[in-house]
Amino acid sequence: MPPWMTHIMKTINDVMTTDVVWISPSAKAKTAIVLLKGHSIDALPVVYGHDSVVGMIYASSLIGQEQDATVMDIMDRNYTAVPPEMPVYQAADLMKSGRNSHLLVVDAGKLVGIVSRSDVVGELGQSYDTLTGLPWQDAFREWSINALDRGMEISVILIDLDLFGRFNKRYGHVIGDKVLQSVANVLTEETDASRDFLCRYAGDEFAIASYRKSGEAMEFGKRLIEQISQIEIQGLPEKISATFGMAGGRRTGGREQVHSAATLDDLITNASLNCTASKPHRLEEPQTEAQEQTPETLPISPARGESGRLKIQTIKLSTSQTEATAQVVLSFGNRDYSHSVSGYTMGGRNLLRLVAEAAAASATKSMAPGHGIVIDDIVSFRSGDEREVVSVIATFVTPRSSNTAAGSAVVRHADPYRAAAAALLAAVNRQISIVPRSANKAEAEESKDTEETQE
Repeated sequence: MPPWMTHIMKTINDVMTTDVVWISPSAKAKTAIVLLKGHSIDALPVVYGHDSVVGMIYASSLIGQEQDATVMDIMDRNYTAVPPEMPVYQAADLMKSGRNSHLLVVDAGKLVGIVSRSDVVGELGQSYDTLTGLPWQDAFREWSINALDRGMEISVILIDLDLFGRFNKRYGHVIGDKVLQSVANVLTEETDASRDFLCRYAGDEFAIASYRKSGEAMEFGKRLIEQISQIEIQGLPEKISATFGMAGGRRTGGREQVHSAATLDDLITNASLNCTASKPHRLEEPQTEAQEQTPETLPISPARGESGRLKIQTIKLSTSQTEATAQVVLSFGNRDYSHSVSGYTMGGRNLLRLVAEAAAASATKSMAPGHGIVIDDIVSFRSGDEREVVSVIATFVTPRSSNTAAGSAVVRHADPYRAAAAALLAAVNRQISIVPRSANKAEAEESKDTEETQE
């Protein structure tokens, strides 16, 4: 069991259905069909004498059976019973190894509940990332807010892989996945479950909430970065590097009663900004004599060389309880470029990032081969005049080099998602060889807003 699971993993008791519909072994198959359809379920425990489980009957077992056949004759006697205190992840392993679609929950010899595969998978899907085996940021927030609610002081460490998008672009997503898995393994080995909580925050970002004080947390972050730099992956000739930012851990006493969620948001924002501030010196790449000493622009492909700027056409954002999809359509001249990005819904910042990544991918499609854009960070904050501003920091990759640029946009009409895409374009358009801006007053005003940068 991964050490972080001891902090957050729910038990069967948390996810089971307690209002169990069951059937007697002497009942007819047609009765089982009525119960299954009437309750919109696909399995029934077979119970003798109101408390003794003797089998299971599934909807698939009834196919082709005579309606007057007895349940005892067609039931499956090989069922699995589990206690209510069993962790959900163990139930998932049991279902996988035993190929059970349902588990019966038995306490003191009595049937108290039933759990389906969808109950278990749904819970785990919200809790952890199947690629790295780490929890997602919802569990990270739960652990951190719980600590703050108890008056504890915590540090937040954000770790962002440098130029991760380049690995995917140059070596493929299989190598990219191996990088994420290897980094997750290193971080898991280095963290202490008694005082650290590690998660995959988003994309190529990892986060740790810790009871470590500021100085120790800073040294801990440096050690993690050093360990990441030692990772070697077959098929990846480049070294892996990362940058971290830390916030919190400075109080000497317990916290007074505070709004814990808002406090955590502040810690995450400050850690992210500190991480971003540490990025530039880590992203410098050695230049050859043939290279210019000034940042290389990202030219539009000759076949797409219309004059002008990349502009936003449409932004569509669809969300469910656990996932979201952002589609951004950009235009350059008389051509449109569209891309969609999907991910988990874990707060407004994650949705802003999805939109920014969709905008970056759409912009990349307009550029010459070998050029790309990777989102490093995105933050939302209040400016000095109380306007809401979204800032995006992105790395621009060319066949010869890479450089980092930032753009900001003021949120207008209560639409932070358009501001996220506009902030990205404010950075992108400065990297492209462009002609003077439009004489149209409305376009000029919007352009001015998107290019405002905030200290």
